[in-house]
Amino acid sequence: MPTGLAKILIADDHALIREGMVSLLSRLDNIGTISEAADGKTALSILQSVPINLAILDIHLPGLTGLDVAREVRNRSLDIRLMLMTGDISEELATSAIRELSLEAYLFKKNDMRQFETAVKAVLTGNVFFPPELALADTGEATSTNSLSVRERQVVKLIAEGHTSESAANVLGISPHTVRKHRENIKRKLGLGTVAELSSYAMRNQFL
Repeated sequence: MPTGLAKILIADDHALIREGMVSLLSRLDNIGTISEAADGKTALSILQSVPINLAILDIHLPGLTGLDVAREVRNRSLDIRLMLMTGDISEELATSAIRELSLEAYLFKKNDMRQFETAVKAVLTGNVFFPPELALADTGEATSTNSLSVRERQVVKLIAEGHTSESAANVLGISPHTVRKHRENIKRKLGLGTVAELSSYAMRNQFL
């Protein structure tokens, strides 16, 4: 997660909801720029043009939905952590979205702002947050997988494919030192460090 001030996007078509979130976030430590969008097309445009650390997306955005925007973020391998929110209390929808999009957080709008604050703080410190009432199967490994950043997932995949830190760095266009730092973070989050362990993990979680 960012070492400086976090840059956040809030995308919701209800102005009052956006204003409430902005008001809360502006009181938290380590929050920098807060961008806003009222529809999916605007949200995606911001995410493609402005450095954003966390995108908070309403699932039912007009135009492109929050799910559509999240898919584009993942398909384009943008290093952005994703939180989806919805008023639709559907465990099936929630579980499907979390697994398909490797979400860092999911919230039901029926819950209060304290849970929203808890979720934001969790994501910005490299953790994940899902509602207590949401029973995810295989929570241990699923939660660990969701704690990985997009770049960390890329590193796991490349190492599992047989790349060294140096060759993975060439593929990703970053330094070997940065790849090694990502591997340290992966080991801390997953408890896995060897190539064999990462390869097995990548196969179980369909990284390959």
